[in-house]
Amino acid sequence: MNKIAYYLTLFVGTVTCLQFLPHAFLGYPAVLEHISKGEIQEPAAQGMQMIWLYSSIMMLLSGIWMLFLAKPIKNGDNNARLQGLLLAIGLMVFGMLCGYVTQIVLNHLFFFTIEGILLLIATTVFFTNNSNKNG
Repeated sequence: MNKIAYYLTLFVGTVTCLQFLPHAFLGYPAVLEHISKGEIQEPAAQGMQMIWLYSSIMMLLSGIWMLFLAKPIKNGDNNARLQGLLLAIGLMVFGMLCGYVTQIVLNHLFFFTIEGILLLIATTVFFTNNSNKNG
């Protein structure tokens, strides 16, 4: 059993789900405020709204997916491991690219890099393949 991998995956999934709340319910109104002040102008305004809605929904779905992967990871499932690795890589790349864009390494989105590292550790260091699979 991969208890540490399981708990790390649950932790990262839960945190990602929780991040959806301020992103969607505080961030989107802030985007609308910037649009109303003219700081974001058409045609970018509509695109910004759609991107923000999409990213909010995908953040929640990514977190939920990690919660679904936690038990198969605990059971040593290689398919779940691969999916966890891909999610980890995505989180780390996103966090690092945000640092590149802002030119500030430790910006507020760097936390996604930390989440990705935790998920990477869960699916590598603390993952043990279940060699007793049937079928």
